[in-house]
Amino acid sequence: MTTRDAVAAPAIEIALKTILGKEYFQHVEASGEGNDSEIDEFMLETRQSAFHWIVNQDPMQLEFDAPNLVQRFLLVLFYYQTTRHQQWKECNPPATPQGSASIKFCYKPDIVTGEATSTIWGDQWLSASHECQWAGVTCETVLSKEKTLVRLQMLRNQLNGPLPWEITQLPHLKRLVLHGNMLSGMLPPKLLSFSLELLHLGNNQLSGPIPAGWFEILHDGATIPSEVGVPPLKSFRLDNNSLTGSLPLDLFHLAETTKNLNIGLILQPFLLLKLTGTLPSEIGLLTHLQLILLSHTSIAGTIPSEIGLATQLTEFRAAYSNMEGTLPKELYAKLTDLVAFVVNDCNFSGTISPLLGRLTGLQWLSLSNNNFDGTIPNEIESLTDMRRLEVNGNQFTGTVPVSVCENLDVTFEVVVVADCLPNPRTGVPTVECGDDCCTSCCHNTGVCLAN
Repeated sequence: MTTRDAVAAPAIEIALKTILGKEYFQHVEASGEGNDSEIDEFMLETRQSAFHWIVNQDPMQLEFDAPNLVQRFLLVLFYYQTTRHQQWKECNPPATPQGSASIKFCYKPDIVTGEATSTIWGDQWLSASHECQWAGVTCETVLSKEKTLVRLQMLRNQLNGPLPWEITQLPHLKRLVLHGNMLSGMLPPKLLSFSLELLHLGNNQLSGPIPAGWFEILHDGATIPSEVGVPPLKSFRLDNNSLTGSLPLDLFHLAETTKNLNIGLILQPFLLLKLTGTLPSEIGLLTHLQLILLSHTSIAGTIPSEIGLATQLTEFRAAYSNMEGTLPKELYAKLTDLVAFVVNDCNFSGTISPLLGRLTGLQWLSLSNNNFDGTIPNEIESLTDMRRLEVNGNQFTGTVPVSVCENLDVTFEVVVVADCLPNPRTGVPTVECGDDCCTSCCHNTGVCLAN
């Protein structure tokens, strides 16, 4: 054992255990991230590797009372735990971390595109620089503390293995963006920290159910220290994973404390998941909701009338789901900011209300391949911003109002699809469409031809 080992290691270990638990380096907690013995062994090994790096390899040679000790350890641990099967695509540690000469810049991805930019850069991870200079890490001064981590962003960088729960020990982490990687396993029960404003885990390989009570901490004011404040959860994404189970009801109670907790701008967590269950009436509690994206899920049941309380809603998409029933009148009467209503290939039925004309900002209406009947209401002519209208594959009769085609914004690529091909049995189309109006005509066999 070196002098550094003998002197620093015990004190550093005690400092870390104070935060992470007294037996943290000896076993994986039964309630933690481990799903089987192999993963448990891997987690324990990475904890010990991160500790060894901090004590023996870190050029900063931190002491037990260094203000960034826990933060630096947790980021080192994050690297080890997200390289279970292979290294990252970019920003891996230098071959020899000793000294500033070993520091190399690597790309830091743009939060929107995920592409490297010429203006956003960072250092290799586990290099000699301060951890706040590592790529994807953003720090701020919080509560008079210097260089406190507030954002961790690493998009499309081949992060793999289970998602470590220890990042919740970063008390001021506001944004966690790990979109487009290969993270696998179940969502850690402790992951949804009260400090998060934004959580993006879409396009990974996460599986299993959304943990019970995952959202409770966000509307349980007793759990939030007053000195931290109540930052808003603005956005979270879990799309394009293999998550299963039903929508957690506690999600829909987030807005009960809207005076202190604003659910925010965007909520699009469930696109392309294997979720089941129904859309509960509690959806009306999310009064700040702008997006509901449930396409390609197994969500069933009807659209609850309480959706009319989500008056800021701009998009409702549930295509290729198991939703059914008639459309509630509240949808037409109160959601006047709606831009897209996309429910093709479901089991909806009934008629379309003339109140549809109130949705004057609607640009995309897709009702294809359901069981709607009746006529296409003339009031649809009020929708002068319409760019895409799809009503084929139903039992509509009558005529697509000529004014619909006259009002279409020709500066954009316009799509109008209806059942305007002659029926093979009767030789008569079920829906009439004026010349050069419908861009494609279909009949009830599912065949569509472009005009």
